[in-house]
Amino acid sequence: MTPITPERTRKILSDPSFRELVSSRARLRWSLSILTLAMFFGFIALISSASVMLGTNMTGSKIPFGMGLAFGIIVLVVILTGFYVRQSNTRFDRLTNLIKQEYGR
Repeated sequence: MTPITPERTRKILSDPSFRELVSSRARLRWSLSILTLAMFFGFIALISSASVMLGTNMTGSKIPFGMGLAFGIIVLVVILTGFYVRQSNTRFDRLTNLIKQEYGR
């Protein structure tokens, strides 16, 4: 195993594959985090401003509209998590393996 030296660390940090890995992971992570927070805070704002509408039943059902919307948000968050996992297992793992092969770790 090759020891980690400051020169080797600089070489890894300047590698284009490493930079692409770091920037694309951060971009995806922040995008999904902001989207999820916007959904949750939007739902909270909707509860505070339109609670009567959220309490009405959906057409042809006894389920309140707010409950359906909350369930939809949960399902969407699960889908977004699956999307992140798929990206991580395909694109990010490919870049990680390239870096490991090049630098022997």
